Amino acid sequence: MLRNRQIFGKSTSLNTWMACMLLLVLSISSCKKANPISEDPYAGGKETLGIKFLSDVSDTEDVNGVTQITFEVNGLMPFKDKVKFYINDTEATITKITDKTITVLFPAGASTGGTTLVVDDQIFFGPAYRVDGKVEVDATFATNTDFAFIRQVLPLPNGNLVMVGFFNNYMAAATIKKPINNIVLINANGFITKGFLTGKGANNAISSIVRLPTGQFLVGGSLTKYNDRDGINSITRLNSDGSLDSSRVEVVGNSSDRSYDTVATFNGGVLGNVSKVFNYNNSIYAIGSFNNYAEYFYERSTRDNKVVGYTPLNGLLKMTMSGKMDSTYNFNKSANQPYQAGNGSISDALMQSDGKIILVGSFTTYQGLNTGRIVRIGTDGLVDATYPSGTGADDAINAITYSATSGKYLVAGIFNNYNGFATKGLVMLNADGTIDKKLVLKQIEGGSIGKAYQLKSGKLLVFGSFKKYDGIIRQGFMILNPDGSLAAGYNNTGKFQGIVNDVYESVDIFGNPTALIAGAISLFDNQQVSGAVRISIKP
Repeated sequence: MLRNRQIFGKSTSLNTWMACMLLLVLSISSCKKANPISEDPYAGGKETLGIKFLSDVSDTEDVNGVTQITFEVNGLMPFKDKVKFYINDTEATITKITDKTITVLFPAGASTGGTTLVVDDQIFFGPAYRVDGKVEVDATFATNTDFAFIRQVLPLPNGNLVMVGFFNNYMAAATIKKPINNIVLINANGFITKGFLTGKGANNAISSIVRLPTGQFLVGGSLTKYNDRDGINSITRLNSDGSLDSSRVEVVGNSSDRSYDTVATFNGGVLGNVSKVFNYNNSIYAIGSFNNYAEYFYERSTRDNKVVGYTPLNGLLKMTMSGKMDSTYNFNKSANQPYQAGNGSISDALMQSDGKIILVGSFTTYQGLNTGRIVRIGTDGLVDATYPSGTGADDAINAITYSATSGKYLVAGIFNNYNGFATKGLVMLNADGTIDKKLVLKQIEGGSIGKAYQLKSGKLLVFGSFKKYDGIIRQGFMILNPDGSLAAGYNNTGKFQGIVNDVYESVDIFGNPTALIAGAISLFDNQQVSGAVRISIKP
């Protein structure tokens, strides 16, 4: 039986081998008939036209008030009737083509960007063309080389600036002994300067900072430690030198050395994130995405286990200067619970000079009342029914800013109407909250407006993800007149990329305005930046 199985196995193997050989022969025969290797795999492709940019701009001249530009390009003559030329995606009029050059008129409204030749459906990329104008990157401001998400820039009386946000280095200056975590002190030209003793800084993002009348600072964000000191719930107070304002408190302990602990002096916070902090009339205000107020009871705590008391709250809080919750503000004492929160997020907030707070976001109700994604909170913590927002915005509001010079507010977002006034993504409000209808926005294409600021001159800095404005290429940044038209001479810069959180206006050594733009910014005028860039704005 064993022998029969072996013979059967050999016979089967032989048959299998012969079948495989037959298939191989047939396969080779089939391949010879098809003969795909003899065919050109690139057949049908476009023939190379031999067009090539040789250099940057070779000549510029003024022709009847229009700049005429000559570029060196090879191989255009055979296709001179088919050529189109673009500067930053804006078509230019061609005035002359030779065998080695092309001359074009600078197109109205064009800005800094790449040059492009199009012949039929083939594209040839040329050098970047820089457009001179009234706006340029201020080269005197130090360039940060590390990732930085700047949330706020706070100017100090001595000219220095405090930057807060989410970052763990700045200008590659952080070391193991001197880390830089979410807060940094710089001078007026952006260089890190002495004067701050932040230690290890905050263990998480700082979103907002305010300078108190004492010279100290109050910060809010998502931090739970500062310089490795525990006992912080998203809000704390710093000394004027950036160190944590701390105190020695008595706790429960088994020995004298365990009966005391050093903790943050400001004993108040929230369970969640704080996006804005304000100081008004000897009180502290916090706005964010939180649902509880938090307070430590040190007399019942040990050094290792702190007792925390929580009170339900919903994104809007008033405290004393020591951190104690004010239960008369946005809180129903008789029911022992906060008033109803909005049905959507709060994206931004501003405090008026009278202590009232304007909230904007995606909510359509607040404290049970209908709102159009914007609401003003009175000094009692309740919705101010006298604020004339009407139906408000028909879609989300991203940001609100205020100009102390003009007394105007700029509200930006993805809406198409504000209180019945048709406007795509930006509306200007008067000091009393009514619409300033002198600002009439033109057509926006390719994206939306994220934020806008009014300069002291009255001109508007507008940032976002848009690609065109009024049919003109504006890639994420533009400067408008107060009536909504593009400011002549001020829209020469190239592509902008990023999110803007804050703008600080100042002047340069010549007295010309400058704007320090801060946020999560990676590109300005086609130049790489990280977190912040300062621009000069000539008159």
